[in-house]
Amino acid sequence: VIIFPRIYASGNMVIDNVSIRLAEEDRSVNGNGLQVFGTVTKTPVATGADLVAYSGFNGSNYLEQPYNSDLDFGTGDFCIMGWYNTSNSTTTEVLLSRVDSGNVAAITCMITSSETLILQVREGSTSSTVTTTDTAATGVWNSFAFVRRNSGTVQEVYINGKLSISGTVTARNMSSSTGKVYLGYTPELASNAKGSLALWRISATAPSAEQIAKIYNDEKVLFQENAQATLYGSSDAVTALAHDDSTDLLHVGTSAGRSVFQGLRRVENTTTAVGAAISASNGLVAED
Repeated sequence: VIIFPRIYASGNMVIDNVSIRLAEEDRSVNGNGLQVFGTVTKTPVATGADLVAYSGFNGSNYLEQPYNSDLDFGTGDFCIMGWYNTSNSTTTEVLLSRVDSGNVAAITCMITSSETLILQVREGSTSSTVTTTDTAATGVWNSFAFVRRNSGTVQEVYINGKLSISGTVTARNMSSSTGKVYLGYTPELASNAKGSLALWRISATAPSAEQIAKIYNDEKVLFQENAQATLYGSSDAVTALAHDDSTDLLHVGTSAGRSVFQGLRRVENTTTAVGAAISASNGLVAED
């Protein structure tokens, strides 16, 4: 439902050029969703898994985030991270890019036909680029992290939690008043991803190598068959929480029951509504 305010007590108002688009929700606290252009396919990352992947990208089908000033990194740190199921393409594929309207400032994350990875940061007609010699396995899920740190002078690429390339480069200014994020496609190179993308994110910080390794190990279980990643039931209103230090399990209560998480994966659930409290210790659980 769209509600337009009435500016005058009486009279006519004409509204023209209204556009309504589907959007994919931004799961971060910022809430800046991605617009869906054309038709983008969503399928589970594995049989029976909760986590979904996006595919079917081309010049007409892709995800786009309008200009977001939070992504004006200047010469500062940033990290772009996500998972990709490669298709052993014969061409270079752009997985994610941020490009301004004049193609003056751009960040481009690519995978080549030989399955090596490229992080390119461009300012005007000059660019700073690092390319891995390591390759990503085809036909399976791989975790990629593209990182810039040290006031823009170091660019790194990680494959499955391990540093593949670190290069000293010239810092490029990535501030832009028109930059848009494109997932699965970039209009600058007219290039698109031919595989599937999942769990992509951007931050204005550069995580350490240890943090990137931990993120990979924490997330890889979500790409297994029947991996559950959400609260049980249809409600996301949490009524109670408890962490069992002895088992390292997190117990989360909702009106649909108690979901038990081991890391990011839900390993168990009950179907009885949880009230105001959960107590968990040494494998024993009490609910109120």
